[in-house]
Amino acid sequence: MKINKFLAFTALTGSLIFSSCSSDDDFNEPEPQPEGGYSEGVIILNEGSQSQGTVSFLDEEFSSVENNIFESVNPGMGLGGYLQSIFFDGDLAYIISNGSNLITVVDRYTFEYVASVDSGLNIPYYGVAHNGKAYVSNLAGFDTGEDDYIAVIDLETLEVEQTLVAGTYLDKVLEEDGLIYVQGSSFGNGNSVHVFDPSSNSISYTFTTNQGLSSFEIEDDNLYALSGSQLQVFDINSHEEISTINFPEDITSPQNLDIEDDMIYFTASKSVYMMAEDATEFPEESLFDLDEVTTLYSFEVEDDIIWTGDARDYSSAGAVRLYSLSGELMNEFSVGINPNSFYFND
Repeated sequence: MKINKFLAFTALTGSLIFSSCSSDDDFNEPEPQPEGGYSEGVIILNEGSQSQGTVSFLDEEFSSVENNIFESVNPGMGLGGYLQSIFFDGDLAYIISNGSNLITVVDRYTFEYVASVDSGLNIPYYGVAHNGKAYVSNLAGFDTGEDDYIAVIDLETLEVEQTLVAGTYLDKVLEEDGLIYVQGSSFGNGNSVHVFDPSSNSISYTFTTNQGLSSFEIEDDNLYALSGSQLQVFDINSHEEISTINFPEDITSPQNLDIEDDMIYFTASKSVYMMAEDATEFPEESLFDLDEVTTLYSFEVEDDIIWTGDARDYSSAGAVRLYSLSGELMNEFSVGINPNSFYFND
């Protein structure tokens, strides 16, 4: 664990301007100041290569993008290789590099370096912060899930204080009502979602899903599990399976499950599908096709906008495209290599 002993606090930008007609109350109340250069907009994580991943930032008007923001703010420093994900805790962002077994901590609004976790990790993947701790999935080895583990990190000392081997492949991590939900599958292998209880630092329950679980979400006390051939819905309190929607045989590689405004979204190949949360049948047709996308690498729905990351050839600049819910291409930006996720920093 490395900590920057000379962390500087962000200075307030701008100055107070007083006019001759200002009242005493106006004189005593300063103008609101921005939190930092990246306080409003979208953080785009670019996975990069073994040697280096990067972060881009799209302004709140979705009009211009700035690439390599960490290096711009922290000259001479890097984030490591194969950046996988980001999780937040208050004003801090934790950037996971599975290629360098590193978590870099930055101020989420200024992107100034704060500290790093550089021990106790083995191919870290996803994490979540809760009650002063971070819970991070680690793949350990790609050839087996038997050694995958959850690392419990003290966010004050930034030390891994405990590890729990799950015995299955691990992937995405979510927190819901004080419990940590960990996807028990990776790269198409696995069929479970583990419920990790921080009060006992143990797995309290495991949902068994269909084989090939690709992604899951939790919404309104329901757990939605997307696999290669089904969408299953479980009650997270009773643990009972509520419904199952079987997919047509011609639907291939369903993934990128996302739930927004009571609607379920996911992709299959380069088609976008949408259905209601309480749907009982597969939609008759796709919402639209992502014709402009070469290699779909990331997908998210936020505020009636569909966000996609295009890895193209995996080695040159990627593209981020914004679509309306009807499939109209709204804007396109060139970003870093392999854009794999979006984080709305508001």
